[in-house]
Amino acid sequence: MENHQAVLARARGRSRQQIEALVAELAPRPDIPSSVRRLPMFRAMAPSHAPAPSATGVSSEPNPALAPSPATMVPTPRPIIRATAPERYRVQFTIGPESHERLRRLQALLRREIPDGDPGAIVERALLLLLEKVEKTKLGAAARPRPDPPIRPRTDKPAPCSRDVPRAVKRATWRRDAGQCTFVSPTGRRCSERTFLEFHHVQAYAKQGPATVGNISLHCWRHNKYEAELIFGPHRQKAHQKRGSGDG
Repeated sequence: MENHQAVLARARGRSRQQIEALVAELAPRPDIPSSVRRLPMFRAMAPSHAPAPSATGVSSEPNPALAPSPATMVPTPRPIIRATAPERYRVQFTIGPESHERLRRLQALLRREIPDGDPGAIVERALLLLLEKVEKTKLGAAARPRPDPPIRPRTDKPAPCSRDVPRAVKRATWRRDAGQCTFVSPTGRRCSERTFLEFHHVQAYAKQGPATVGNISLHCWRHNKYEAELIFGPHRQKAHQKRGSGDG
């Protein structure tokens, strides 16, 4: 009972996704078995053309209000990522025939490494490879990152104040901020946005703010724009802000 009360107390002020993770702590469920199956085909019901009987028993012209409605479109369900137990998540999505064929080919090629052909294990490997590729492209992440080249050969003078954020600074900032917007509201709540992030200058570039780890932080584009408007105003900030680096 005390454990339940402690978990419920932690649920205050949390998002829906965070609350679902807390509920999974109270009632953890075992991992669901991996499976790949074809979705059933839904067929629209054939419209009925029989005329509606009139009150006097004599057939009349079809009433437009009683005409059969077109087939109802079934909305496509959103992808599901739901906590089922502490540190465990259920993922559900739908793929097309091309992706299904790629999955089957991977199952055959990885039969030694993954004997049961578990799609979950294959997706985990694919996520690692894709994340490594995207981080290398977006952040310049590498196992052995190369140092930034000097301004001129055989010189070690520091780089001038620049709007461009060096890759080493991007990597360090992304790790420090854990890939999440760092804007904090007056109530002390940090923004939970993890998409459309930009590298925000704490001291604006227009005010000689350097592109260093200490002066760069992650902001979602909305809060990056908001910070810039606080400094430059709603109109002037457009002349000072560049999408992707941020001046706020």
